[in-house]
Amino acid sequence: MRAIVAAAVLAALIVGLPWLLITVAGSPVPDRLPTGDEIVSALSRRDDGTLLLAAVKYLTWIGWLVWALLVLLELGARISGRAAPRIPGLGGPQRMASLLVGSLGAAVLGTSVSLSRAATLPPPPTTLTAATAPSQSVLPGQEAADETTAAASAAPRQTITPLAQGVRAVDSEAIGPPSVVPGEDRGVVDSSGEQDDERGRRTITVQFAFDSVQLTPAAESTLAQAAADIRNRADPAEPIRVVGHTDSLGPAPYNQRLSLRRAEAVRDALQPELGDSYRLESSGKGETHPVVDDRRPEAKDKASARARNRRVEITYTLKSAGQMPTSPTSRPSSHRDHSEGGSGGEPTRSAPTPPATPNAAPHSAKPSRPAVTLSGVQPSRTQTPAASESPRPSSSEPSSPVGVPITVELPSGAVVGLSFAAGVGTALMVSRLHRRRRHRTPRSGPDLNAREPEPGPAVRKLRRVALAAREGGHTDGEPEPSAQQRLHLFPLTSNGQIVLGVRDDQETSAPIGGLVVGLSGPGGLAAARALLLTLLMHAGDHDVELVVSRDDASRLLTLPSEDVDELAQHVPAVRLTPDLNAALRLLESERIHRARLLDTTADGQDLDAVRGGDPTEPLPRLVLLATPSEDQQRRLQALATAASEYDMAIITLGDHPAGPTVLLDDSGHVTATRGTNTELWEGLQLFHLSVDDTRQVLDLLRSAHGAPEPERTSEQSVEATGPIHVPSPRPAPPVRQDAGAAGEQPVQLRVLGHPTVLVGDQELETGIRGKGRELLTYLAVHADGASRDAITAALWPDVDHKHAVMRFHALLHDSRRALKRATRLVDENFIVLSADRYRLNPELVGVDLWRFHTALHRASQADDDQIQAALLQQAADTYVGHLAAEGSYEQAYEWIEPEREALRRQAVEALVHLATLYERQDSERALVVLERARTLDRYAEEIYQRIMTLQAKLGRPDAVRRTFRLLETSLEDLAVDPSEETQQLLWRLLHPRGRQPQPDHRQKTT
Repeated sequence: MRAIVAAAVLAALIVGLPWLLITVAGSPVPDRLPTGDEIVSALSRRDDGTLLLAAVKYLTWIGWLVWALLVLLELGARISGRAAPRIPGLGGPQRMASLLVGSLGAAVLGTSVSLSRAATLPPPPTTLTAATAPSQSVLPGQEAADETTAAASAAPRQTITPLAQGVRAVDSEAIGPPSVVPGEDRGVVDSSGEQDDERGRRTITVQFAFDSVQLTPAAESTLAQAAADIRNRADPAEPIRVVGHTDSLGPAPYNQRLSLRRAEAVRDALQPELGDSYRLESSGKGETHPVVDDRRPEAKDKASARARNRRVEITYTLKSAGQMPTSPTSRPSSHRDHSEGGSGGEPTRSAPTPPATPNAAPHSAKPSRPAVTLSGVQPSRTQTPAASESPRPSSSEPSSPVGVPITVELPSGAVVGLSFAAGVGTALMVSRLHRRRRHRTPRSGPDLNAREPEPGPAVRKLRRVALAAREGGHTDGEPEPSAQQRLHLFPLTSNGQIVLGVRDDQETSAPIGGLVVGLSGPGGLAAARALLLTLLMHAGDHDVELVVSRDDASRLLTLPSEDVDELAQHVPAVRLTPDLNAALRLLESERIHRARLLDTTADGQDLDAVRGGDPTEPLPRLVLLATPSEDQQRRLQALATAASEYDMAIITLGDHPAGPTVLLDDSGHVTATRGTNTELWEGLQLFHLSVDDTRQVLDLLRSAHGAPEPERTSEQSVEATGPIHVPSPRPAPPVRQDAGAAGEQPVQLRVLGHPTVLVGDQELETGIRGKGRELLTYLAVHADGASRDAITAALWPDVDHKHAVMRFHALLHDSRRALKRATRLVDENFIVLSADRYRLNPELVGVDLWRFHTALHRASQADDDQIQAALLQQAADTYVGHLAAEGSYEQAYEWIEPEREALRRQAVEALVHLATLYERQDSERALVVLERARTLDRYAEEIYQRIMTLQAKLGRPDAVRRTFRLLETSLEDLAVDPSEETQQLLWRLLHPRGRQPQPDHRQKTT
């Protein structure tokens, strides 16, 4: 009806009025131009009404022309997705034109969107149970990114048309006042629904207002009740799923993002109440799972139906009867651990926890954000750091995500696959977690000059491809393994397949068990290196074991023998033998053992059934890499014959005595085959790695497995409780000291947390889109400015220089214009160019990151403890979230990870230093600050050591034990135990007068 009314009014004014004027008064175009004498004569003689009528006619025509131009102006603004400029003196007609054009465009867009997606709309769910789509694992301090799940949206990412952008303000769950759409019920349904299903799960529903992610008082009350019910009745071993939904108004991609934001708002409200005892997984379904189909014309009350669809569903598994607490107010012990860890019995309410995000740990995550879509990643059994990047097993037949090639060409010319890139990306993030685990705060306070080490070019390229594949919606065909099958984040779980290479633009894989091949020719060693590293990255928890002699490993990896031994020490999947004969004896012994196991089982069972029946028998897939001699070929033949039955692979460097041999050129192409069973290899290009690329990935693998890094030379504390001295003056930070306090500049940029641009008290939501926010974030990080080439290389790393420069200048122009329009400072320049470097104008733009840096710098120069504590507290209050932790719904910022890690480290060091200052007068307050630090970095052992020391000082031995168990749970993600230093500290704190225990050198079984 709005469309009909708007179309009728527009038609009457644009077409009907000119027709009426021409019919009544004739054409406005004269037959001829009057002469000067005729004009003077007509104006000087007495008017008989002709002049007045002519003036009215032409004034009417002028008014019609102005109206037509206003309609065209509003239409162009809607198509371009920008706000139309305001015409002075024409506010009323322009608002009317905006309303008519917007109403017509919204109705037309809504109809077209509904028709185009009608076939894919799922039926309304019969019960409000948890969605089964992949979700995102979240916890305090997690990075990862706000990412949307491509499968949940009917249209791909970044497909919002300009017309759709323009109409959001009128008829979507988007931008704009509710009064713009006449007749729409903007009321909030505050009632919450609770429902149990037959599978022992409960779902609680929280309603939201139109285009809102804010929790109403009724919603907050519902969440308080939900938190109490979860603590009493939910099974801590099962994840709690938080799924957001929207109504059907507006473009699907926007609704997808809005649903995710709603889910995260509920997750962030529940997480502090539940602590670390429960794993919350947030995701967004957009408009794809309505309670009531509000698209259908026969829906009696569409406003009410839409209000019911604007919701978040919290679903959790109920405990069994034997698990239910005897008292309705009792809580699980693990929750009490979290509460009492800070204050020894009373729940610790620390400073607000920064918003959880995706990109830090493999989470993970974020992400992401939503489900991680990269092969080789899946969530851990315990809470994992990054939502968007959680490890999952690789598919046997991976499919390439949209816009992402199925192969990755490295700078050296080597070629690998997406699953390899997934493993490298996860290893890079896990190596950062190990670095955080070992980190120690300098005695002088936060280190403002410390930088995150940069990985090599091959690792950077693989990490970038992994992010692009995840954002492109790459999913795996196999379901994720259960939480009980997963103990830590790296190496990635193996699904029994290995991707060998590509043929006809399709990845080719084969089962590991039974893989028999000889690699020969100029590219044989390079292909063997790629196979070896792929197996090491997907070795899982005793999934794969690589058996190789020391000489072959040294030859293949071009490493000296001592480095090969060090590699085997830190990478459990590598099993070195003195020579090939020892390796053959090991495989022959294992073959006998497995044959006996199969003989004792039921007929028809294989090793997979044996593994499932007895989890204590890992039975990894054994892969032998060897260069055989003539006297060893018969033994190899016997092993190759039984390889498939006993889950073994026999790969030789050179001719294979019992299987196919492939000849490879320098680019990995199979140029010839000989032997039997060569069909798999014909026409195949095997993945291959150069020596330099191999060394980069090997260094990363060692680090991801916890290998120690060289000690820093800067002064650091030896004891976790050691004194902190007054710091010496430091060099000025890379920010202006006169940047001013928050609110002094007309534009405020927040990059700690979700990047947000504020003009006054209003968030600027139009004009600066995803890349615009990324540009502002980059300039905020580089406060002293950055060159054009540096900016283009960071924002468009895979775009050629010419087109990247064109994109940069277009983006710079749009961002400047949006800021000028929003502030009405048309003569000011918010992004200035000075000495070939672009930077934000600190007189016009205030940045929370700059205030954080300034507070830390002034604290490092303060001589008075009280002043220093006040400045550190100011910095801690400013750090409300990790750098661009929710950076973009469309894509992750690949360049930002080292900057984010450095800032996280500075924030944690500031809190640790602040706790030391507070400890001198108030240990309880110091404990609260350390708990806040633990939420920012749950892997740093130093924080746990300090918490345990303070708890012992306050006489809380039970809290000391619980803190140590929390550390063990966190480090389980990394498959490591607390360090011997932490274990010795635990003993000293619990037995202050007892004797010291002997070091425990037993290996942890995972």
